[in-house]
Amino acid sequence: MEDRLLTRDGKLLISYLLINSIPVGYMNVVPLVYLAEIGYDPSVIGFIYAASALANTAGLIPFGYLADRYGRKWFVVIGSLIPFVSFAIFGLTLNPAWLIFAGALGGIGFAGGFAFAIVNPAFIPLVANSTSAKKRTTFFGVTQGVWTLALSIGAVLSVLPSTIEYVFHQGSMAAHSDSYFLMAGMMVVSIVPLLLYEETRVPGRDAGIIPDMLPYVAKRRLDWVRIRLPVTSWGRIMRFSVVFALTGVGLGVLIQLLPTWFALRFGVSEDEVGLWIGLANAASIIAIPLIPRLVRRRGILVASAISAISSTVFLGVMPFAGTFEGAAGLFVVRSVLEAMGWAMLLSYTMGVVEEGERATTTAIAFTAWGVGATVGTFAGGELLGAGLLYLPFVIGVVAYVAASASLLVLFGKSKPPEEV
Repeated sequence: MEDRLLTRDGKLLISYLLINSIPVGYMNVVPLVYLAEIGYDPSVIGFIYAASALANTAGLIPFGYLADRYGRKWFVVIGSLIPFVSFAIFGLTLNPAWLIFAGALGGIGFAGGFAFAIVNPAFIPLVANSTSAKKRTTFFGVTQGVWTLALSIGAVLSVLPSTIEYVFHQGSMAAHSDSYFLMAGMMVVSIVPLLLYEETRVPGRDAGIIPDMLPYVAKRRLDWVRIRLPVTSWGRIMRFSVVFALTGVGLGVLIQLLPTWFALRFGVSEDEVGLWIGLANAASIIAIPLIPRLVRRRGILVASAISAISSTVFLGVMPFAGTFEGAAGLFVVRSVLEAMGWAMLLSYTMGVVEEGERATTTAIAFTAWGVGATVGTFAGGELLGAGLLYLPFVIGVVAYVAASASLLVLFGKSKPPEEV
């Protein structure tokens, strides 16, 4: 592996991520506000986005195993095309049942539904494999920055419906529909860089047995599961699952439905919400040069936990802000700190597992994350629907702090290779 931060394959993955994530950023703002504006109960909106997390959870483990065994690139390609159908459904109907189906299918919400269950277990290991171990954490920071930049562009594009209304003299419903179709087309364009990506296969993975598992072949039938599922340390993965599950609860109960909370709490439009969420995502880019410095001083594990806990402090103060601008400003600071913590957590996860196990590990950990996000989003929607606008913050803050504390307690003695 070249000891360069940006290899050819790394550049292709970044190009894909940038184009692919813009529609995700758009769909994480506009429907959440627009559906509330036209009279949808917040609990129904929560159900649409919770369906996304639930479907994501159901598909992660099998697709993670398959990606480790048969290669990862084409799983990312296929999964990236599925949201085309979801966005088209949003453009064709406002029927709640169809919107719930579209949410489950993919491309809606941070979990991304069934589509992202195919993509994420394969994509994260591709990122880890596209640079050296020494540069891995910094490269994860770069991809985190590109992802947040793309989300910010998508959020700022929340002005698209009003622009279409003004320029083409269309009604609000037609303008929103056209914007969803544009996002669907962008998802198709995003796979072009992936088609140029050249995946390096890991010896032994094609047969379903990685080299470290070969000594098990001669053992008793009891080891059949370990041979077929390329995972050598179930205990470590279960510990990661605890951390990811708690993080999922915090995201689901609060962050996923934050645009709806802004609309309910301050009566703001999707244009205003999109602008500030876009600013929050764009500001996260400043975290990129800070990540390697913080890691050198504290170590990746402690640095990740410190960043995550610091971000939670700003999140907890948001309900006490008297204005929309004040609450949104706190969210901007929180987003910068959270982006640092999340990038370091992903890099750490990939660093302490075998290369041939990375997709499976990602799948299991993100399944736990999806369970937490599903429960959290259901709960968040119900709480907002009942007018309890402060309780989601209490639950979210507790979940995030518990996740950071669990990371330190469960992995305090485990270091990635570059820190040994």
